[in-house]
Formats: sequence, structure tokens, C-alpha cells
Amino acid sequence: MNGELKNALKQSFAVPEPAGKEEFFQRMPPAPVSISQFICTQAAYIRKGVWALSALVFGAALAGARGMDLETVWRASALMPLLALTVLTESGRSETWGMAELELSTRFALKSVVLARMGILGAVNLALFLLLLPVAGKNSGAGLFRTGVYLACPYLLTAFCGLWVVRRVRGREAAFFCCGLAAAVSAGNLLLPQAVPAAYGERGFLLWLAALAVLGAGTVRQSCEMIRQTEELSWN
Repeated sequence: MNGELKNALKQSFAVPEPAGKEEFFQRMPPAPVSISQFICTQAAYIRKGVWALSALVFGAALAGARGMDLETVWRASALMPLLALTVLTESGRSETWGMAELELSTRFALKSVVLARMGILGAVNLALFLLLLPVAGKNSGAGLFRTGVYLACPYLLTAFCGLWVVRRVRGREAAFFCCGLAAAVSAGNLLLPQAVPAAYGERGFLLWLAALAVLGAGTVRQSCEMIRQTEELSWN
């Protein structure tokens, strides 16, 4: 087919440019989404395995708390890093699976998605913690506050170190590091009473309080830095 015939066919069957295309799309704004709808949508995207792990850890900790005392409170607290692991794996999920660039082009900002998923899992873990605490505090004989400090410190240590790792390590290696970190904190918590027999004594409680304050502040800072880093990624 020569060039003249091709040009003739193009002119005969040319598709006209759509008139008023941009104006048409501007008159059709997306339907607004409320905060509750957005949170429910993001909760549906959290993997079922994460929910299953949270339920399994809570059930094991609750079963162990029913028969524990002050000498065995470390067994229940050794499970807390696994709860923190659920937040870590979801907070870095986009980077882990190489989906960050795709999610940057979606309707909702990546910062909002990460913040929503972290908030959902954090709220669920807090609810599980508050359900576990009365049983653990009653059976341990140490009271709610003291038992809560013992349970919270391993969780915050895992969350603080894990968020630091997620911010600096890209790809699936971050998930592997977080799993290893949670396992190391759990193992260390199990070995602590043998290595330091007075760790759960009256004198050592002030150190636990100091650790709680430092780790709590550090976890909040790492969370804010992660959100800021996500914002910078969006601008880039």
C-alpha cells in the first residue's frame, strides 16, 4: 500500500477530537469518602494472616496469664513483640513489595494509607492489651500498673527498633529483619530472669519505668519520621 493511499484512508476515517473533554471530567468530581469509610476500606486491605497472628498471640498470652505469677510474668511479656510485628509488617508493606510508586498514583495519599493501617493495628493491639491486662495483673499479684509496664516494654522495644529498620531497609529484607528482631526481643525477654534474677524485683522497677518512657518517646518519634519520609517520597 503506497503512501498516498494510506493518507487517503486516514483522512476518510479520521476520528475527530472530543470536544469539551476536560470540562466534562471537571464536572464529575469523585464521590467524597468519609474518614470512617476510608478506615474501613484500609482495614479490609490488611492481610488475614496479620489478624490471625494477633488473635493467636492474644489467645496464647491470655491462656498463660491465667496461671502465672510475678515469677512467670516474663512469659506473657515475651509474646508482646509478636503483636508489634503485625504493625511493622503492614507499615512497610508498600516498600517491601515494591508497590510504593503505584500507591503514590492512587486517589489517597500514601501517607494517609500508611497512617491509617498503623493506626488500625495499633488500636487493635491496644484493645487486646487492655483485655489482657486485668487477667495478668490479678494473677501476677503485682497490680495493673506494674504488670502493664512489664508487658509494654518488649512491645515498644520491638516497635521502636522495627520502625527504625523499616525506614532504612528497602524491599523484603526489611520484613526479614523485623521478624528476626521480634524473635530476638522475645528470646531476650525469656532469658532475662535467668541472666538478671532481680530484674522483676522492686528495685529494678524504676529502670523499667525509665525504659518505658524512653521507648515510648522513641516509638512516637520513629512513627513521625516514617510519615515525614513518606511525604518526601510523595513529593519526589
